[in-house]
Amino acid sequence: MPPWLVEAKVATVYEMTWLFRSVFVVAIVASACSRTAPTREYQLQGQILDVKPETSEVLVRHGDIPGFMPAMTMPYKVEDPKVLSGKEPGDLITATLVVGETEAHLSKIDKTGHAPIVDATGPEITESQILKPGDTVPDTKLVDENNAARPLTSLKGHRVALTFMYTRCPQPDFCPLMDRNFAAIQNEIKKTPGLGDVRLVSVSFDPANDTAAVLKTHAKTLGADPAVWHFVTPSTGDIKGFAAKFGVTSEPSDESPGILTHNLSTAVINTDGTLVKIRPGNMWTPADLIADLKAAPAPAQ
Repeated sequence: MPPWLVEAKVATVYEMTWLFRSVFVVAIVASACSRTAPTREYQLQGQILDVKPETSEVLVRHGDIPGFMPAMTMPYKVEDPKVLSGKEPGDLITATLVVGETEAHLSKIDKTGHAPIVDATGPEITESQILKPGDTVPDTKLVDENNAARPLTSLKGHRVALTFMYTRCPQPDFCPLMDRNFAAIQNEIKKTPGLGDVRLVSVSFDPANDTAAVLKTHAKTLGADPAVWHFVTPSTGDIKGFAAKFGVTSEPSDESPGILTHNLSTAVINTDGTLVKIRPGNMWTPADLIADLKAAPAPAQ
């Protein structure tokens, strides 16, 4: 049995539950931008864990993609639904991953065999750990881009949108997408009456690398207004417990410790510090989150 069948990182229980509960159209680098940008092609070997023809997706546990990413389990988009014809969970495959500047898809999938799907161990989060609407968000110690304490309690009286990221993330439709979405929301906040109290918080789950200085540089690159958008990180000892409250896990890749295997989650928090809702994954839009923030009660004037 190929070693990657056992060694590839897998999604959490929470992530997998949401992955195919709705239209979760996500690839390593997928968006609807230019298709004329130069593309690169990578070959991967893996095993199909699930097939979703209705959303043109296939969930694959694969080995290392040399020069691109370590072994892990990921959903991939296909442009031509015919590529999924005859494919089923358990199939061993070789596939061609076409990666553009902001778009990627599997262009070819060849079946090479079939094997039982082997359960792989990985970080898990139980539903009981995840915050529910109305729960008080924990007051974990957070340090911001100015190396100053920035606990969430310091933002009481404000509606808060909180997401997770890390600055070295190589997957444009994961952490960088969260950055782009928050930048768009920041612009909307500034021009929308009634949203002036809203604050944005990007939480890095890579405290070892994302120091205050690194986060400050990252914030400046994104044009973040420090009065609106904060970049914070918990301590190394607190990050797992804090992230788990939002259904998020992150683990260093065995093959490339600088790369984290992680999922995503974005939350809206009330002015009193209680949770409004969590949006798992990356399929929400800035308009979605703006609507969530508008639905939350504004602070009393």
